Amino acid sequence: MATVNNNFAKAEMLIRKPVSEVFEAFVNPEITSKFWFTMGSDKLEEGKSTVWTWEMYGFSLTVLTKVID
Repeated sequence: MATVNNNFAKAEMLIRKPVSEVFEAFVNPEITSKFWFTMGSDKLEEGKSTVWTWEMYGFSLTVLTKVID
């Protein structure tokens, strides 16, 4: 008998902005830090690692960007 992991989260939001502005908001830490994490070490770029920090929680995460499409 196989164990199935059904743990997941889903969120949706309607964003009424041009696609180029929304894209820039997610790859540019100067913008993203205003609504998601408090600090990002660099812009997201394919093949590069970036550190996202949530200072209020004392937590950081290293993110490897594999593909930007």
